[in-house]
This record gives sequence, C-alpha cells and structure tokens, in this order.
Amino acid sequence: MLLSSLFTHKRWIQLLLILCAVQSYNATAQSNYPSRPVKVIIPFLSGGALDQMARIVADNLSLRFKQAFVVEARAGAGGVIGTDYVAKSLPDGYTLLFSVQAPITAAPFLSKQLPYDPQTALVPISLVTIAPNVLIAYPGVAFKTVSELLTLAKSAPNKVSFASQGQGTTGHITGAMIDMMAGTKLLHIPYKGFPPMLTDVETGRVDMMFADSINAIPRIKSKELIAIAVASEKRLEVLPDTPTFAEAGLTGIVSGPQFSLFAPANTPAEIVNKLSLEIKSILKSPNVVSTLKELGVEIKGTTSDEAKILLQAEYLRTKDAVKAAGIQAQ
Repeated sequence: MLLSSLFTHKRWIQLLLILCAVQSYNATAQSNYPSRPVKVIIPFLSGGALDQMARIVADNLSLRFKQAFVVEARAGAGGVIGTDYVAKSLPDGYTLLFSVQAPITAAPFLSKQLPYDPQTALVPISLVTIAPNVLIAYPGVAFKTVSELLTLAKSAPNKVSFASQGQGTTGHITGAMIDMMAGTKLLHIPYKGFPPMLTDVETGRVDMMFADSINAIPRIKSKELIAIAVASEKRLEVLPDTPTFAEAGLTGIVSGPQFSLFAPANTPAEIVNKLSLEIKSILKSPNVVSTLKELGVEIKGTTSDEAKILLQAEYLRTKDAVKAAGIQAQ
C-alpha cells in the first residue's frame, strides 16, 4: 500500500510538472508570436478589393513582425468555404481570415446549413477599414439625385433597375434598405460577378448599381459612370461633390464591405490583442493613410471588442434588410 501510494504521489507530481511545462511553453509561444509564417485566408477570388486590402495589411504586418504574412485565396460558396477553413484551424494565430462581413452577417440568412456558427466560430481581431457603397449610374439615366430617383421609382414601381453581384450581397441589401425606408420598388437584377454587371450598367441595360468605393471611384473619375450618392455617414474626401443618402433624408442607408481580420475562436487573447495593436499602428502610418484615402475607404483599426459590437449591429441590420427584401435561405 505504501509503495502504491508513493507511486501515485510521484505520478501526480510528474503530471503537474508536465502541465506547468506546457503552460510555460504556451506562454513563451504567445510572447514570441509570430515565430513562423502566418497564413491570411481571403474567402473570395484574388484580384478584387478584398485581396487589395488584405495585401496592404499582410505586407505591413510582415514588415513589423519580421515574419511572412502570406495571403491565400480559398474562394467558394459566397465566402463560406474559406471562412469554414479558418474556423476549423488551430487557434494558434497562424491561420487568420481577412474578409468582408458577408460570411458572418449575411450567410446565416442565405444558407439553411452553415458548416460553422457565425456567432461563435471566429473572434474578430480588428475592423480594419470600410469601403462605403456608392450608388453609380449610367450617365443617360433620367435621374441625377436621390430625390429624383425616389420620385421616379415611386411613380413607376419596378421600372428603375439596379444590379448587384447576387442575392444577399451588400449591393442587393442596400437596394432593399432603400425600398424599406422610402417605400419604393426598385427592380433588382442579380449577376454572378462584377464585370458583367459593370458592362450592363455602363451600356445602359441596367440603370444603376451599388459598388464599393474602391471599385466605384475609378469609374466616376473616368466619367464612365456618374455618382448619385454614397452610403456613408459623411461625404468621402475623394468624392466631395457626392452627397450621402442621409443628406437626402435616408439616414439609415449606411453600407459597404467591412474589411476585418479574424482568428479561430479560442485563439489566445494575447495574440489577438498583439495583432489588433499592430493594425492600429499600421493604420496611422502616413503612407498607408494616403493609400487608403485614395481608395475612398474609411480607416477604422478597432479593438477586438469594438469589432464584435460593430459586427453584431451589422448582423441585425442585415437581418432586417433580408427580411424586407424577401430573400429566402437556400
């Protein structure tokens, strides 16, 4: 009995030493983070505004941490495939997600069976920037202001058409918000991508579309399309003559892709906070500020807790707009 008791006691001491060693290792690993390359997954195709924003963030994090932050696209299912990949990755800070809000705030209302819980599967590190949607139109349309648009739309339901990149996208939801607030019935025409949608608006087959500032500004400056209004709280510096929807009385029309960095749930808070602080610092760099202002994006750089609050507000706003638009989950 005495030998058995001594063996058990010795075994417990060994287990405690192992546990202490593991905790010590984890603490050291977190303080030395990152000690190897980090994958930054974007859940949509490369080459778009999301990819552009992800590389600005990843390149600057690489410089600051002296470790590679490698952007990798894992597209499909409206962002669900890439988001699910990160959600199921080890929560060690070496696989991150850089995404717009759709896989978190819109996907729950578009898909009956998501492979992840959008409320708990990921922890936001920082809301980095927002690219407000701009209502841009074919130069020959019969309206040039929001007031003229609403007058025409109310007098002729389903006559004024707008394009979007598909059901449940921010462009579609913004149009639904206008219908909900103004009592109009705009004709929604969904597309499977930006290029065909752009072509049809530029040629006048469709009256207008909502495009994020990164994609809209070059077309406005080249006079291919005209700007009607911007879906932001204040006018954009690069489009000083374009009013907000609020100036036309539609105070709730604030939308656009929100570019955020996420980590899998249960990622150590020390890593999350470390990345959040670096992003905030990056967004104060003069070169980065200059680049982002030219793109017409709003610079944020929030904490993790602030990002959670903003995402929840967007989730509820999207829920109301999807319901108003009559969008059914597939």
